[in-house]
Amino acid sequence: MSALPTRSYEPGGRPEKEIMTSLRILTQQHWGFSIPVHQHASVMIFGKPGILILPWFGQTTALKKPHLTKKLNVSRSFFQVQSFSSFVSRGSDAIRKQTAREYNDTRLLLQMADEPPIGLRSAAGLRNMSPPANGYGEGGGEEEQRMLLIDGNAVLYRSYFKIMARVGYGGLKDMGSEGDWVLTVFTSLLTILRLLEARPTHIAVVFDYRGLTFRHQIFRGYKSGRAPTPDTILQALDCIKPAILSMGITALEVPGVEADDVIGALALRAVAAAGTKVRIASQDKDFFQILSAQLRILRFAPKGSGIVSFGLEEFAQKFGSIQPAQYLDVLALMGDKVDSIPGVPGIGEKTALKLVHEFGSVENLLERRSEVVLKRARESLMLDEGAILLSKRLLTLRVDLPAHLLPHNLDDFVCQSPKDQGENFMKLLQAMSPYIDPSVPQDLEKRVRKIWKTWQVPQQALETYF
Repeated sequence: MSALPTRSYEPGGRPEKEIMTSLRILTQQHWGFSIPVHQHASVMIFGKPGILILPWFGQTTALKKPHLTKKLNVSRSFFQVQSFSSFVSRGSDAIRKQTAREYNDTRLLLQMADEPPIGLRSAAGLRNMSPPANGYGEGGGEEEQRMLLIDGNAVLYRSYFKIMARVGYGGLKDMGSEGDWVLTVFTSLLTILRLLEARPTHIAVVFDYRGLTFRHQIFRGYKSGRAPTPDTILQALDCIKPAILSMGITALEVPGVEADDVIGALALRAVAAAGTKVRIASQDKDFFQILSAQLRILRFAPKGSGIVSFGLEEFAQKFGSIQPAQYLDVLALMGDKVDSIPGVPGIGEKTALKLVHEFGSVENLLERRSEVVLKRARESLMLDEGAILLSKRLLTLRVDLPAHLLPHNLDDFVCQSPKDQGENFMKLLQAMSPYIDPSVPQDLEKRVRKIWKTWQVPQQALETYF
C-alpha cells in the first residue's frame, strides 16, 4: 500500500512565515481542536487536507478559532495564555534546534502501520511486558496503587445522547441555545465524579486524536462510514478538557493514535512495572483482549447511572473457555461496521466464538478453513483474501507505544487537589452556569470539593470496583 503524501522539514530549512501560514490553514480546517504534545518537536504535513502535527515541549497548542492560534501552558490546573506571535517566534526557534531524527517523529506512526504489534497471547505475557526506559517506576509509598483510566470520548458521547434523549422526550423545554453542550459537559463531569467514588490513587482521562492515525495508513477506508461529529460534541470538547485539568486530573490526547491505544499502553505499563490495580472505564469491547487479574473494565449499565465491573470471572461466564487475548480473533471475524472494519460476511459473535474455540486463532482458522462445518461460514472464509488479518491488525490495541509518544511516569497521574484550590475550575463553572439551571453547577461544585477532600487523606478502595 502506498504511503500517504508527506512533507517533512529539516532543521533550519523552514522559515517562520511558513510555520505561521500552516498554523492558520490548520485552524481553518480543524476549528476547535487541541493538539496534545510530547517531549520531542516535529513539524510534518501529511495526507489531505494538510494535517499539521506541531508538538511543543510539555505544553498544549490550543487551536480555538479560525485565524487565531494561542498557546495554552498547562501545569495541572493553571492556565496562562500567550499571544500567537509569541508562540510562533519561540516555537520556531526551538524547532530549528532539533535534530533531523527528532523532526520525523511522525514517521514512527507510519512505521507502526508497517510493523505488527507485539504478541499478546497470555496473561503471563502481559505481566512480563517491560515498560519503556523512562516509563513507570516501581510506584511510591506503601499504599496500594489503584489506577483509573477513563475513555473521555465514550463518557462525552454517552452524556450527549442522554441529553438528546431528554430533549426528545420534552424533559428540557426551557433549555437555551447553548444549553445542549453545557449540559453535555456537566453530565460528563458528573459521570467522572461518579467513577471517582471508586477511590483510585491515580487517574487519567484520555481522548481520541481527531486527525489521521496509523490505522488510516493501514486501511484508507477506516472509519469512513462515520457521520460527522455533532457540533454539540465539538463545543463540549473545548470546555471539558480544561475543566478536567482544573480539577487536578490529567487529560491526555496523543497525536496519531487513538484513546484505546493510549489507555491500553498506560494500563499495561502500570500493571507490569508497579503491580498496580487498573480499572478502565469504557464500553469498548476492544479492551477485553487485555483483561488480567489486575486489570478490569468498568462498564456503564445500558439504563440509568449504574456501573458494572467486568473482569476475568465475568469474561469466562460470558465467553466460555477462550482466553481474553483470543477475543481479538472473535472481533476480527465479526468486524466493526461503525469503524468500517470488514470482518467476515455472515459471521456474528456466536459463530465467531465457536470458530475461535475450535481453531484457537484466525491464523489457524485460515489454514484449515476447509474443515469448517458451518456451510455459510466456510464459504465466506474460502473467499477471504486478507480481510480477516487486516481486521485483526486494525482491532489490535497498540500497547507498545514508544516512550517519546507517551513520556509519562506513574506519578503524573496521582489524584491530588489543584494547587490553585479550584479557582480556575470555579471560573469555568461560573462561565457556563448562565445557560442552565443554577442547581446543576452548585451540585457539581459540592461533589468536586468533596472529592478534593478525600484526595488529601489516603482512602480505602471501594471494593465494588477495586
